[in-house]
Amino acid sequence: MNKSFIILSICLLFLLSLFVFQKINLTNIDLGRHIVNGKLFLNAQNFDISRDALVHTNFFSYTNPDFPFINHHLGSGILFYIIFLILGFGGLSLLYGGIILFSTFLLFYIWRNKIPIFILFPIILFLIPLIGERTEVRPEVFGYLFISIIITLLLLYDSDRIQKKWLYTIPVLSLFFVNMHIYFIFYPFILGLFLFENLIRKNFIKVKNLSIVLSLSILALFVNPYGFKGIIYPFIIFKKYGYLVAENQSISFLINYGVRNPNFFWWKIATIFLILTSLFIFLKHRNKFPIALFLISSTFAILSFLGIRHFSLYGLSLIPLFLNYSYILYTKTEDTQKLEKHIIRSIGISVFMLIFILFFFRTNLPFYTTFGIGLKENVNNSMNFYKTQDITGPIFSNYDIGSYLIFHLDEKEKVFIDNRPEAYPVSFLQNEYIPMQNDDTVWDKEQNKWQFNVIYFYRLDMTPWAQEFLIKRISDPLWAPVFVDDYTIIFLNRNEKNASIIKQYELPKSMFSIK
Repeated sequence: MNKSFIILSICLLFLLSLFVFQKINLTNIDLGRHIVNGKLFLNAQNFDISRDALVHTNFFSYTNPDFPFINHHLGSGILFYIIFLILGFGGLSLLYGGIILFSTFLLFYIWRNKIPIFILFPIILFLIPLIGERTEVRPEVFGYLFISIIITLLLLYDSDRIQKKWLYTIPVLSLFFVNMHIYFIFYPFILGLFLFENLIRKNFIKVKNLSIVLSLSILALFVNPYGFKGIIYPFIIFKKYGYLVAENQSISFLINYGVRNPNFFWWKIATIFLILTSLFIFLKHRNKFPIALFLISSTFAILSFLGIRHFSLYGLSLIPLFLNYSYILYTKTEDTQKLEKHIIRSIGISVFMLIFILFFFRTNLPFYTTFGIGLKENVNNSMNFYKTQDITGPIFSNYDIGSYLIFHLDEKEKVFIDNRPEAYPVSFLQNEYIPMQNDDTVWDKEQNKWQFNVIYFYRLDMTPWAQEFLIKRISDPLWAPVFVDDYTIIFLNRNEKNASIIKQYELPKSMFSIK
């Protein structure tokens, strides 16, 4: 590995790390529930629950405890729990960010001796915002890792840089990754595209070998708790939930909804560049056109438009495609060799200047307040208050905060709802959860039904009904706000059970600008 490539890698991965290493806001993400899933599965004998129930039923909720669902990322939860036990939330941050950095590095590493630094550097730099779009610690990161491994192995095999025996690591790894995240559905898809390209190019020996690996990989996918149902689950999980999940919505929908994300514009630029460069390469170098890589990136372009949760995967897929295009077009000359030396010096100076800027002007950078590892400060204050005051449910919780409560309550109490729309009936979401926040009549009905003692809400819930609901409860004589911070708000029912806590901690209405 030459010096220029080392400098390049350090520079690029450092810049990417500014995006992916973000402190964890535990209150509105799924991570807490994943950790508990792993904890319960590994320690099932210590809890009043079977592993079969963990896999098949929604036992975290008191509203729909028997609703069947597929726990498609149980393997991730197990690994998250083990890492959490050893290294805490800081370890989970490092795991997540480290996997994204490694996946990115893997996809451009194989081009180190084929493309000069002054071409490779700007391509990766251009894609960093898209790759760094997803900053929450999520099971999908294992999908990024394995997809990167698959593409790397297939490219190396296609270029005769590795023997066919290395391909058999793919079905072996599939046994592991099939239980990590629904991105496993792309494993046979990617293999199939490379098989298709070799078939077109009449590389029949490679077609034979890839066919065997593809068959074994498909068989490996059946090694999950649900068999065939587990395999087809990715095709039905995004059905109508009865609840709109932002990350599952299209770019156009979110723009019309008022969401402003710089990566929407970046997606357009990357996609325009994808279309134009692909068209040029196809017309000028049709015999060298990378069919598989183009179809992979095009698929992820479409998927990322339809659901922004795929942004990072789209960015990663563009690395090998754009580098392949560069390899087709690049011709090495004495002039380019001289230019490369100048570029190396420039990069060294740029890295030094970047470090200088980040150190002296860090407080003015948009990512400064969130950059880091582990939990955000004070994110557990509300739960500390809840436990210190010995408050008990039933809790009315909103969608966002469900996993936070699951993590902290540790099976002592269940939640009204959590951030798994697939784990709740559509009728429950549409006829109970949403209407009870819009309509006081429905709220009173649900209150009588469930006898809520606590309202525990993620305060920054941006759904159309959430803020109006909270304003109503502040003015509601039956409820007393007793805790609020940057993340959460807690109300207690004005009953004898809560009287002493309310007397001591009730917050004045003026604090909320309610008149």
